[in-house]
Amino acid sequence: MSRNSKKIKIKRSSNESFNDRDKERRRHKKRFIKPPKLKRTLDKSFFSNFADEIPQILKLTHRESFIITAADSHIGHRNEQQDSYFVTNTIPLSPFRLRRTLAVVCDGMGGLEAGDRASLTAVSMLKLAFDKLPTTKVDIPKFFSEMIDYIDCEINRWDDLNTDKGAGTTMVSVIIENRRLYWASVGDSSIFIYQQGKLKRITSSHNYKKILDKMVDDGVLSAEQAEHDPQKDSLLSYLGMGGVAYRDINSKPYVMRSGDLLMLCSDGVTNTLTENEIASIIKEYYDDVYNCCKEINLAVARRNNALQDNSTVVIVQYAE
Repeated sequence: MSRNSKKIKIKRSSNESFNDRDKERRRHKKRFIKPPKLKRTLDKSFFSNFADEIPQILKLTHRESFIITAADSHIGHRNEQQDSYFVTNTIPLSPFRLRRTLAVVCDGMGGLEAGDRASLTAVSMLKLAFDKLPTTKVDIPKFFSEMIDYIDCEINRWDDLNTDKGAGTTMVSVIIENRRLYWASVGDSSIFIYQQGKLKRITSSHNYKKILDKMVDDGVLSAEQAEHDPQKDSLLSYLGMGGVAYRDINSKPYVMRSGDLLMLCSDGVTNTLTENEIASIIKEYYDDVYNCCKEINLAVARRNNALQDNSTVVIVQYAE
């Protein structure tokens, strides 16, 4: 600017409203946002060698969370493996990015034809649809419900089977959006949550025992009669039946806390081990989820049951 140039002042017209001036003042103020103050939790002497201590400061000011996953499956004493599963790899979480984890276990029905094909189809279809989910907000319960109907219809319409019995599979699955947990279940596979030393099943079995238990509560049957009913393990709901009768889907997410551990498993595990035995193994191998999966299946194998079914265990843990 030359010496002779003059600063030009812009005057506001007298009829300019107060709201217009206020809006411009606020717009101008946004350019100069003050950074948040760091909370001083460290000793003054710590800062004397600040340059050498940068890694420690980063650890103290940033806590990283993980979804840790593992899986293991055994054939048992069956001629073929009819369990199928999938679980997303262990991933770090970020407060600035939506991350999703999928875990699913399907147990093909041995009493029907092509149980292995049915379970693999269910897992593959769910994983494919999961991979195509948008990175924006999604109605996960609705997604689960639609996929159950879609997979059920696909398996039910197979016309290349050798019998009229059809094919079928159970399914348990979880989707975790950062820390928000959703689950879905059809059949008698199980989802457990291990929290603060206690194991709790969060799904129910959709078999005839469900009806027998109600008959016992109503006084129609004795507990002994229900226990020895030969049809008690017959499934009332499974994928492939052509209209799923029962399904467990939580409508509101459960917010996972640090240390929460989920276990998905086929009934080859729950028909062999008690919940107390499972909880004891999880407690012992809590910090090593891969070996935890293996030890649960080894405990099943040690029973040496001549009719031992396939057993599959998937573990998902939230850790900070």
